[in-house]
Amino acid sequence: MSGQPKFRQNIAERRGVALVIVLWVVMVLSLLISGFAFTMHVETQVASFARKELKAEMLARSGIEVAKMELILHQQSPTDSAFDALNQDWSTNVLYVDQELGDGTYNVKITDEDSKIPINTASDLQLKRLLTLLGVDPFDADIIVDSILDWREPGDLARLNGAKNDFYQSLSPPYRAKNAPLDRVSELLLVRGITPELYNGTATEDQPAHPSFPDLFTTMSSGKVNVNTASAMVLQAMLNLDDQQVQSLLTRRDGPDGVPGTEDDVPFQNETDVKNYIGGFVSTEQLASSNTSANAESPVDVKSSVFTVKSVGQVGGVKRTLVATLRREEAPSTNIYVVAWSQMRGEQ
Repeated sequence: MSGQPKFRQNIAERRGVALVIVLWVVMVLSLLISGFAFTMHVETQVASFARKELKAEMLARSGIEVAKMELILHQQSPTDSAFDALNQDWSTNVLYVDQELGDGTYNVKITDEDSKIPINTASDLQLKRLLTLLGVDPFDADIIVDSILDWREPGDLARLNGAKNDFYQSLSPPYRAKNAPLDRVSELLLVRGITPELYNGTATEDQPAHPSFPDLFTTMSSGKVNVNTASAMVLQAMLNLDDQQVQSLLTRRDGPDGVPGTEDDVPFQNETDVKNYIGGFVSTEQLASSNTSANAESPVDVKSSVFTVKSVGQVGGVKRTLVATLRREEAPSTNIYVVAWSQMRGEQ
């Protein structure tokens, strides 16, 4: 009889151990199930994000195609195809803003590359005038202008204030001068004298904020500046105009409200129209001093051929940005070619 209580004690102990084991097994299984559920949740979220991102990219591509179509339709216009202006549909179309398509929307912005200064053909005088308008110190401006000319031209002989391989090889890290036309405006950051603040238009202790170099320069234009789309600063630099003269031109172009891209704009419709108006306050000598060697007759035009389209597609908070630079052939052709393409996550 004395062994019976001990036997019952052993059974109780075994049951206690079994219960602990069961509890551990349940806990481990719970952790495994929780981990599996979390993994599935993450994978579902990733798959959902990937689907949204793909849809956003397709929407952005749709925006590019809409812009191309508008540029083609403008080329076919019987009344407006001879000139390009900011109040025309290719620039102001309502289809560009929060346009719904499928599950999301797209937004489009077209920038006329011919509204900017062609950095590869701009003269030293035009570059110097622009830097003066930006408030750059004359000594620094001389260095920058000579260095830009040295950067884009072949040879190893530097100008008085310029720079060639000897200068750039002495930097850390060293690199070589391009000695060829610029492929991208961002190359200017490599040129002697051009700081990130100057390039980006950032305000400093000495200078207020100003337009960035990507807003002022281009490497893809026709070589002339469209007087209907260019900014006051670009027109002053290209045509050697003073403040009063450029304001007179803008008042004529932008209409009574003084805002470009509105219904009351009065764009110039041909080069003769431009020459006749500018000739009223610009002497032949003044206009001649503004010309580049590549455009001896006139540095400006009323027609554009290169446009950069930025299209942002959005689905459920996910954004995808595409930037395409398009070259349009002259009328009566309606061909448009993509000459540059980039894509980014989010909105840049």
